[in-house]
Amino acid sequence: MEENKNGNDKKEGAKKSRIPTSVIVTVFFLGIVAVMVTIFINFLTYVDDPEEEKLYKEYYAMICPEQDATFWNEVYESARIAGEEKGIYVEQVGKSLLRNYSREDLMRIAVAESVDGIIVAADESEEMHELISLATENRIPVVTLITDCPSSERCSFVGLNNYNIGLEYGYKIVRVSRSKKKPGEKVKVAVLVDSYTEEAGQNVLCMGIQEAVESGVKNGLTDREIEINLVPIDDSNAFSALEGVRDLVFGTNSPDIIVCLSETETTSAYQIVVDYNRVGIISILGYHDSDTILNAIDRNVIEATIAIDTDQLGSACVDALREYRELGYTSQYFTSDSVLIDYSNVSKYLREEAHDEG
Repeated sequence: MEENKNGNDKKEGAKKSRIPTSVIVTVFFLGIVAVMVTIFINFLTYVDDPEEEKLYKEYYAMICPEQDATFWNEVYESARIAGEEKGIYVEQVGKSLLRNYSREDLMRIAVAESVDGIIVAADESEEMHELISLATENRIPVVTLITDCPSSERCSFVGLNNYNIGLEYGYKIVRVSRSKKKPGEKVKVAVLVDSYTEEAGQNVLCMGIQEAVESGVKNGLTDREIEINLVPIDDSNAFSALEGVRDLVFGTNSPDIIVCLSETETTSAYQIVVDYNRVGIISILGYHDSDTILNAIDRNVIEATIAIDTDQLGSACVDALREYRELGYTSQYFTSDSVLIDYSNVSKYLREEAHDEG
């Protein structure tokens, strides 16, 4: 009797401890769903932004004008690669935003995001001074790029030897002037300067042009009288630059030679000269070595261009910020190499471009 009772108790316990099959199936199903959702989310994360999958030690913000220009994209790409090698994520702030923000607004965004460093094409305006000070107060070092804010609290400037570039332009102006007008007639040169920036480097470059031209005339390298005019152009976007160049070409003081100090100005001048049949009448001295500019030199539409080593520029910015963050100091000034490209050597650069693409 007692044994029966114990046997019944065991059966009852077994019944009570058994989990219903429906519950097991439900839990198993939910587990599968959870795994699938996790995989799907990870897949979306990878597709939308593969960089999110990698952990970076630091995050630098780069703020560039002319964000669609080849020159600035190449500078950014070299900075991104240099950062990647050191575990640093470099973002071109504003590139993927739906609306265009000013350089000053992008500086504020970078400070608000508490980035580890800022790279910015600056100027000498009071607002830029204040924004660099704001970044410094928040312990964010700032490196200025191409255009400087020398009296600010920026930790370093990565730029060009503007005086030497000005000399290169000036010597080329002297050579080109010999084929313009008749002896005794004045050759008009328009140097396109940024109308929206206050930056000493631009003045230094123009001084180099003036000195090289005066030296060429004095030493008899040309028998033409050369008149140099600084023409303000808003090259903050392609449309305004195009309008500015068109007004210059059809104005009362139409130039024989146009010197462009940005890629946007160069492509605008090229388009106007071609569209309005001014090839051979107006000579263009350009800036940067994009495919369009190199091919235009090869076709004798653009006389020459100044090519900048964008790899040096981008990597120097990252190195300067990294050194400052690690050591508390860095070099005050970094310069990048530049070279004049004209018809005599353009084939070399075209071959290099073709090799890189291949």
